[in-house]
Amino acid sequence: MSPELISFITTYGYAAVFLGCLIEGEALVIIASFLAFLGELSLPVVLLSAFFGTLLSDVGWFLLGRHSGTKFLERWTWLHTLSKGSVALVGRRPRLTAFLVRFIYGFRVIVPYSLGKTSIETSTYILYNALGVLLWVSIFGGIGYFFAEAVETIVGKTPHLGLMLIGMTFLLVVFFIYLGKITGRFIK
Repeated sequence: MSPELISFITTYGYAAVFLGCLIEGEALVIIASFLAFLGELSLPVVLLSAFFGTLLSDVGWFLLGRHSGTKFLERWTWLHTLSKGSVALVGRRPRLTAFLVRFIYGFRVIVPYSLGKTSIETSTYILYNALGVLLWVSIFGGIGYFFAEAVETIVGKTPHLGLMLIGMTFLLVVFFIYLGKITGRFIK
């Protein structure tokens, strides 16, 4: 988590949340939601911006998978290579996969793209994906907001609460990345 990301969110507000969620999202939603706790943004608008940015990204990749021809795949060989194996995998349970896309870290481009190559109907994909995105936004928005509230409860109101929250959030993100790497070793 960089000061540039925080500056980007504070400067551009909800547009930054929307645009950032087109690309990725967890850290951005967490930061924006604790900025909402500090009163710099509105939590409902942060969550709506994150929801629509994330949904647009997922549906965009899905539609690209649905309607892309061979010319697109010839241009992006990495996507074609990844999608070959994943189409068979995601095609087994497309509704569940559409719901869980946001929780499959590292595959948020290839999974919606691959689902577009399956027989799942577009409306079904959008419905299940929207429900999953709603859950994802609620979880990460809640983490940021309630984490900030917990820190304020523990340390009280201080003039540097925002900096403390940024530092603690950074440590929390590093912890989860480290935990993911450790558990990944044991799962293999």
